Amino acid sequence: MKARMPASSNLACATCYGQGVTNTEQGPLACPDCGGEGKLPSPMVLTDWRLRELERHYQTLGGETGQDVQWLVSEVRRAHHALVQILAASQEAADDGDPITSKIKFLANDVLGAYPVKRA
Repeated sequence: MKARMPASSNLACATCYGQGVTNTEQGPLACPDCGGEGKLPSPMVLTDWRLRELERHYQTLGGETGQDVQWLVSEVRRAHHALVQILAASQEAADDGDPITSKIKFLANDVLGAYPVKRA
């Protein structure tokens, strides 16, 4: 199973080595991988960036493959939105000691990576 990144990562960006800028022929520019922060963003942000990148690439490609990828990206976004809503609803639940509510929170967060998991 792939190790998950913590919700708020303090890992230095491997592209800019934590500097937030990359050197190009036009001069220094904000790093495209970390957005100029020097550290990696949360998995939720990275997922959104990757989905946008896929949309841009396959939108210009067009054809049946482009349409299929556009559909798949919209389904991933729809599922992501549903999980965010489930996580929010489980956090609003009145009884934090309820094992079902706790499991729902854990499962939704495991997929989203919205919050760091406390290890026992």
